[in-house]
Amino acid sequence: MSTATVLQAYRFALDPSAAQARDLERHAGAARFAFNWALAQVKANIGQRRAERSYGVDGEDLTASLGWNLPALRRAWNAAKSEVAPWWSECSKEAFNTGLDGVARSLTNWADSKSGKRAGRTVGFPRFKARRRITPSVRFTTGVIRVGVSCVGCRV
Repeated sequence: MSTATVLQAYRFALDPSAAQARDLERHAGAARFAFNWALAQVKANIGQRRAERSYGVDGEDLTASLGWNLPALRRAWNAAKSEVAPWWSECSKEAFNTGLDGVARSLTNWADSKSGKRAGRTVGFPRFKARRRITPSVRFTTGVIRVGVSCVGCRV
């Protein structure tokens, strides 16, 4: 008996209405916002700890380090989202998770590259995502995803 696992993914071309396109853009913007927010938190934490070390502070007296993994970033986001993004409830939690996951992955790649654990060329520290410099994207990985025709009088 084989123990191989088969992973399958689907890619769909979308033809959204103007209202649906605005909703998709809103979710992609929320992902970018969460990415930039989490990256700013990590950079501020690294900078604070570096400054404290330059003043001779060491060990337990240093500011607590911020975890770079997805669960730690998600906990930090959930604690701060009402204050930093009062509009958060207008978007799916998956949108914010997309941004946080992007930060976690990019920081891991950077750290692994810096320490030599990652093969290939050196990866630089992650940069903030500018609205006009990136392709808007968002992933929906949980919940029910339906594909169908939506028109008046149609049965799906």
